Amino acid sequence: MILLNDFYTLTEKVEVPGVVKAKIAINKRHRIFDGHFPGLPVVPGVCMLQIIREIMEVSSGRVLKVTAADNMKFLSVINPDQNNQVEAVINYAEVADKFSINATLFAGTTTFFKLKAILQIS
Repeated sequence: MILLNDFYTLTEKVEVPGVVKAKIAINKRHRIFDGHFPGLPVVPGVCMLQIIREIMEVSSGRVLKVTAADNMKFLSVINPDQNNQVEAVINYAEVADKFSINATLFAGTTTFFKLKAILQIS
C-alpha cells in the first residue's frame, strides 16, 4: 500500500458479494498538496486511481495491478479543504485471476471520479 494510512485512511468498509463500499479521510496536510497545487490543493488523478486499487487490495487480500482502464472519467476536483471525507463504491466481478471493476469516488451528490478497469492478481 502506497497511500493508505498516509495520504488517506480507510474509516469504514462494507462488503457484500460483488460490491465494496468505503469511506475515506484524506490527509489534507499531506506533502503532495505542497506541489499539487500551492494555495489550491487538488487530489491528483493518479491518487484517485491508486485509492480504488488499494481498497480492492484490502478487500480481496491480494496484491493487484491495473492492467486495463477502459474508461476513466475525472468529473470534479477533490479539494481536501472542502471534501476531505470521500466515499467509494466498487462493483466487481472476479474471473480467473482478474477483477473487472466499476468504481466511483464521490461526496454527497458530487461525483469526482469514475473508473472501469481490470485489476490483475499479482
